[in-house]
Amino acid sequence: MVCARGAAKRRRISTVEPALTILANIDVLGHLATFLEAGELCQVRATCKTLGSSDESTFDGLSMTEEAARRMFESASDEEKAKMRCFDDEGWIELCHHLLMLRTPLTFDQLGHVEYQAGDKAAVQGRGFGAAICGNHIMRAGKHWATFISGGLGSFVGVIRPLPGWGVDARIHLPFIPGDHEDLRRERTSRWEGDVHFCILVLHNGKCRYSNFDRNPEISMKWSNWEGDNKYNSGINILGTLLDLDNGTLSVYQNGQRLGILKDGLAGQYCWITCFVKNSASIKIERGYVAIDA
Repeated sequence: MVCARGAAKRRRISTVEPALTILANIDVLGHLATFLEAGELCQVRATCKTLGSSDESTFDGLSMTEEAARRMFESASDEEKAKMRCFDDEGWIELCHHLLMLRTPLTFDQLGHVEYQAGDKAAVQGRGFGAAICGNHIMRAGKHWATFISGGLGSFVGVIRPLPGWGVDARIHLPFIPGDHEDLRRERTSRWEGDVHFCILVLHNGKCRYSNFDRNPEISMKWSNWEGDNKYNSGINILGTLLDLDNGTLSVYQNGQRLGILKDGLAGQYCWITCFVKNSASIKIERGYVAIDA
């Protein structure tokens, strides 16, 4: 029986070793990396020393997995690279994660008192006061378009800082409620540049609200006049938005026409967000701008 177990173990090892030998080829691994998410690449890196170690590396101190991620990032288009600001404290695998997110449809990944519509992660329905964030789709540089398709009254759309811990605990901290801003400030990082941490368009009246999450609730949430206020039509339920991080502006479009800059002074990183104050409200998001009335 012992001999049989030993033989079975040797067979397993002999099966695994050739597979790792094939995988431990940078060209093969680079091709495989195009089909994997960042978390899966991290799992590959942890599979064995050959793939995950940077000791005695031939890739300028990078492990084979990190080198595969670097090559994938370097092969991105000029348009994609213009949206990919690189920070000193992140590695190639994290950069590849953001690159891959640019290539996928927008989805609401963090929910607070809202629910998906028919299982569609791009469409959410309000359940009273709540919000939904495209938390996996962080905008870092360049120009980013999104289309919001609204249903019912009582919703807002706009941008917010990345909040990776938001929605994890039982209590959801809502960004349009000044009393919750102290909790939101705890997630601040060095990538929160400037003082516009949250900016939304109120869909039923076309007003702009923004916040720097100030410690004083009396001044934390502000109203702002914007140049397209008098041209905004609340009867049109398709809204185009353009976040231009090169110029620090968030602009609004309807019927294919630019209404104006909703807010300037935006800097750092943002995610798309929608907020609700009524059960009847719903929002669907799409990447790009669909300038067709619905």
